Amino acid sequence: MSCYLLTPTYYRLWLAFSLWLVLGMMPGHGHASQWLSIKKTDDNQLMIDKQSLLEEKPYIKAWVKVDYRNPQKNVESVDRVYNHAKALWYFDCDKRKAATIQVFQYDDEELVYSAGTTSKQADFIEPLPESEVEVAQQYVCKWQAKEKQRIEAAARRAANPVVPAVASNKDKPAAPDSVAEPVAPKAEEKAAEAKPADAKPAAKPAEDKAATAKQAATKTDKGADTLKDKEKAAKPDKTNDKSWAYSGPRGPDKWGSLNPDYAVCNAGSQQSPINIDNTITAALKPIKRLQKFPLKNIVLKDHSLILDAGTGNMMVLDQKPYQLKYISVHVPGEHQIKQKSYAAELQMVHEDKTGHRVIIAVMLEEGSTHAGLEKLLGSLPKEKEQSKPLAIRVTPADLMPTKPAYYRYSGSLTAPPCTEGVQWVIMKEALKISKFQLGSLQQAIGEPNQRPVQDGQGRMILE
Repeated sequence: MSCYLLTPTYYRLWLAFSLWLVLGMMPGHGHASQWLSIKKTDDNQLMIDKQSLLEEKPYIKAWVKVDYRNPQKNVESVDRVYNHAKALWYFDCDKRKAATIQVFQYDDEELVYSAGTTSKQADFIEPLPESEVEVAQQYVCKWQAKEKQRIEAAARRAANPVVPAVASNKDKPAAPDSVAEPVAPKAEEKAAEAKPADAKPAAKPAEDKAATAKQAATKTDKGADTLKDKEKAAKPDKTNDKSWAYSGPRGPDKWGSLNPDYAVCNAGSQQSPINIDNTITAALKPIKRLQKFPLKNIVLKDHSLILDAGTGNMMVLDQKPYQLKYISVHVPGEHQIKQKSYAAELQMVHEDKTGHRVIIAVMLEEGSTHAGLEKLLGSLPKEKEQSKPLAIRVTPADLMPTKPAYYRYSGSLTAPPCTEGVQWVIMKEALKISKFQLGSLQQAIGEPNQRPVQDGQGRMILE
């Protein structure tokens, strides 16, 4: 048996032919595409093929493509770059979730990466606010709603066909009740009208009296039930109360008893934050990070200052990709390193497709002015729950130390519900911020949002 090796030129021709063959067999690609631009920014343009919209219950599927102004790095293989991507997305409008079924990435006209799965094997997740997926989902779900209205209207027309024009009064349909002509009164009605005005009505029969008593009893019962419902509503449902605080009667030592969902806050064995000490040398490799996309919004929420990361900022840990969701700011810092406390702490919360979390913690200490943080201070919201877009470009990389060394351990979220199984990456190098910058953060947050250090319980801390 002979074996033939493909040269790079022939390999590209073969790959292009294979792609053409695959695309030719894809559902919805037997038509001329009609690309509609639904979002355009300085960084990219998002388009959707209107002709590819198709319902495949319980999903709506559509082909989308994104043209990027600057080259992008492939998450699974960072040495590959692309500036154009096409993908088949499935949307579950009822659950507000979406999944990528097929994706093709190109460097200009050359295919550099492709992957695919099925709707049964795909991970359906809720898109991030204002992300490309959410924008496409809004468009698709509006299309689905209009399609339902169109189909329902057609069904009503089929069930109630239009009555043909009548030729004579004989065939004229009866007028509706609201405009019906009065009917001549019957003899009995005329007799009733003839009675004098002072005539007394006949006595009600016994059954009428019984019915009246029954109605009165029913009204009494309903009134009692309504009163009970009001009393019940007035009493707070302690089992459903999810409010908590960093001090007072709802402070950290009471979190576990405030709500059953928070029980692990007191009963857990791998709680965070901790003091980083007694480490084990493991020659940890530098973490692969792609953090060049700007942060989107800033908001005061859940006793913290939250920076919305948008989409595109990634990291790879244990050969698994994680997407940066948001950055929370804690003043003072929560973790300690070798018994040393810090003025503040940035916690960069990442998640993978299955919801597993990795949090990169960056310590802040008083020193010189930090340029990246200075950009954020001008956008600090003045009221809680007020989300403000960042007017100046700031990326997560602007808030990272230059040295890649870090500690690693397994812990939990540092606020209710205190979920465990979180992988913590604690950067060894702290960022310097000025006294004025620290004061601005303290003033914005309003009160210390620091959970006390938890018992390490002999956990393994690697460095």
